Amino acid sequence: MVAIATLRDISIIFLAIMSIVVGVIMIVLLLQIRDLILVMREELKPLIASTQQTADTVRYTSQFMTKRVAKPFVDVMSATAGVRQGVATLRTSVLGPRPGAATTPQTPSAPPPVAAAGPDEVDGGAV
Repeated sequence: MVAIATLRDISIIFLAIMSIVVGVIMIVLLLQIRDLILVMREELKPLIASTQQTADTVRYTSQFMTKRVAKPFVDVMSATAGVRQGVATLRTSVLGPRPGAATTPQTPSAPPPVAAAGPDEVDGGAV
């Protein structure tokens, strides 16, 4: 009985020491997590600001390209196409159609349907 009581007392002491060690480790772990969160906040703020600045630069560059390059180019090309069509219309009405040019636009017609070959037909002949 004395041996069992001694074993019980040693086990209780061992579990108490282990509980204290686990508690200390948990406190250290929580402090490290807190420090990690603080460091991440300080590191992420400049990164987020840099990303925002890059997004703004891209936005302003695309707006500039749209207003200063793409729109004027499209306007010039559409005006050129209009002038070409106007000149072609005037030329046709004053001088007549060009020799060899079709007078009315032709719409492409669909090719005639092709009959599918059956399993007994190979190269148009009977098997």
